[in-house]
Amino acid sequence: MSVEILKEKAIKRMGAGMKALVLTKVLEIIEQAYKEDIYVLITDGYRSKAEQDALYAQGRTKPGKIVTNAKGGQSNHNFGIAVDFCLTNEKGTIANYTVNSDWRRVAAIAKSKGFEWGGDWKGFVDNPHLEYTGKITVEPEETKVESVIVTTPNKPDTDGDANIKKFQTFLNGYTKKANFKPLVVDGYPGPKSKAAAIRVFQYFAKVSIDGVFGKKSKAACPVVLPGTSWSKWTRLVQGMLYFHGYNPKGLDGIYGSGCKAAVKAFQKDNGLTQDGEAGPNTFAKFFA
Repeated sequence: MSVEILKEKAIKRMGAGMKALVLTKVLEIIEQAYKEDIYVLITDGYRSKAEQDALYAQGRTKPGKIVTNAKGGQSNHNFGIAVDFCLTNEKGTIANYTVNSDWRRVAAIAKSKGFEWGGDWKGFVDNPHLEYTGKITVEPEETKVESVIVTTPNKPDTDGDANIKKFQTFLNGYTKKANFKPLVVDGYPGPKSKAAAIRVFQYFAKVSIDGVFGKKSKAACPVVLPGTSWSKWTRLVQGMLYFHGYNPKGLDGIYGSGCKAAVKAFQKDNGLTQDGEAGPNTFAKFFA
């Protein structure tokens, strides 16, 4: 299979909603890997929110294995900056998902071009997943890539979610105390924002700050109650609700009825006791 065919397949499978910069970089990954006799097959790219919701339902309300923890609007696939891949052979007759040296080499190439690899994640490891973490600017409606015109008539919002931006700004207020690099305030709920939130939690809870929500972190977890005056804790709860796609009606540090209702909805969807209180089990699901 020629590199041109691999790129044509990639363009088709990524879809019209991909950011042009990301699409170009994905094609560069395919080209560089091909020079090393590694055949990268892109399997997925842009997804609509409805498509993401359908994928989220798999293994929950629909048959199949759980393959994502992101609902529609929570996945970077919805914003055209993430792709999934596998490896194939020279003839393109197989789809290989074995994480071997070739697979890790592709991940290394992708990371050198500004991507994050889902295989590096803690908790929900997603080996086929690559997402771009660099700065994205608005591209023209038509962009020419390798003589193929990619049109984006229904381009998703490039500005990110305003409430996620507020949460990222809140977390950035603790960069030195919680020992993490300032987040890019882009409004996208990615793994870096979650890792920063865990570190801020650990700073609040006065436990070792390592970015991993383990037994010690859970043991030190308070129970944040409706009506609490713990503004910093309530903001963390509200931020994680927005992160997971629930609406607590503000990131204001006030644990009111809107926040309680959102916590109960989150607890219901995650098989927890629906008491509206953010305790150890709820935080464990926040950071899973």
